[in-house]
Amino acid sequence: VIPLGLVHIFLVISQPVIVGAWCTLCILAAAIMIPMIPLEVDEVIAMGQFMKRKVNQGKSFWKVFWKGGNIESDAKDEAPDMMEFPQKPGPVYSASIWGVSFPWTLSVATLLGVALVFAPGFFGVGIQETVADVFHLSGSLIVVVSVISMGEPLRICRYGNILLGLAVAVAPWFLDNSSTGLGITGVALGLAVAALALPLGPKTQRYAGWDEYIK
Repeated sequence: VIPLGLVHIFLVISQPVIVGAWCTLCILAAAIMIPMIPLEVDEVIAMGQFMKRKVNQGKSFWKVFWKGGNIESDAKDEAPDMMEFPQKPGPVYSASIWGVSFPWTLSVATLLGVALVFAPGFFGVGIQETVADVFHLSGSLIVVVSVISMGEPLRICRYGNILLGLAVAVAPWFLDNSSTGLGITGVALGLAVAALALPLGPKTQRYAGWDEYIK
């Protein structure tokens, strides 16, 4: 899901630059794919930790990789069974999004990324212009980085928004066919996105050895 999802998303993001147009159905497919990445990443990390533990215990890497193994732990799995959804819709839903939280900073950054994508059209800048490419690419990548960073194990990825925000704040002033209004919009929204990337936000779960990378 993660590698193929990222490839699909980046192909969609590149459409206004390479093709010179957006594909509505492609954008819809990418919008469905993006949330799957933060939802899956905690399982990938758990698998990696399990594999590492088994190898350290002297088990064969490939045997464990293909056939799996058991976890020696007294910890109780508190996740409700999916079949209990009609009786316990709240707990089942909460368990389905374990590993994902929604800091207001990242939620706002996502909306600002969408606004940056629409900004060139609002100011009458054609999709073929280089300055429009800057806004389309930066805005789309800000959305992707923000949503992926909602996955707590990948929260550190939010710092990528600092670079993207600064790029959209500075680049339009050095490009042709960029209006003053569009440049000011880039500065305001870009700096806001960069500032919103600084707070860590809440962490609702524990990830064993991976906790040290959540900062």
